[in-house]
Amino acid sequence: MIDSPTRQLADEHQYVMLVAGAMEAEAAFIARTGRMHSERVAQMVDFTRNFTDGDHHAKEEDLLFPLLEERSPAAAGTISVLLSEHEAARDCIRAIDEALPDADGTDPDRSRQAKALVAENLKLYAFLLPLHIGKEDSTLFSLTEQLLSVQEQEMLAGEFERLSSAPEHAEATSRYHRLAHELATLPEE
Repeated sequence: MIDSPTRQLADEHQYVMLVAGAMEAEAAFIARTGRMHSERVAQMVDFTRNFTDGDHHAKEEDLLFPLLEERSPAAAGTISVLLSEHEAARDCIRAIDEALPDADGTDPDRSRQAKALVAENLKLYAFLLPLHIGKEDSTLFSLTEQLLSVQEQEMLAGEFERLSSAPEHAEATSRYHRLAHELATLPEE
């Protein structure tokens, strides 16, 4: 039996939260030492772009949100807030990605400023995501269960599962699950 769409999304939230925790730890490391684990930060950007945004948010934005809005105009307010939070998270990741080359550069002033920008956006992302996930776990999932019939939820769960079970997608998902656990393990200083 396929898990409900909300169960599938909630399971994905666990991996997102592992990486958000790693981001918070990295931001603290940068603030404390003035150094940065550049490869880890690049992996966080990769995870966020391809798993959190490219897979998880895509399921919500392309499949779930339109279905909820179709069922109830009242859902539009909640969905609008969630979409704006998705965009705020993307802004954080863009800022981190753009600052990475300078953070590793040879100009000490630019490197220090870039590391501070990376730390600030890692910290902001790590602050925003638990709040966002809390809204989804309570409000969005409740809306889903109230507005969608059992058949619609089964259809949506099937769509999520179909996307996730494509061979190349399943392999990437497995890789990102491992990466989330690796990032959650703090590196030695």
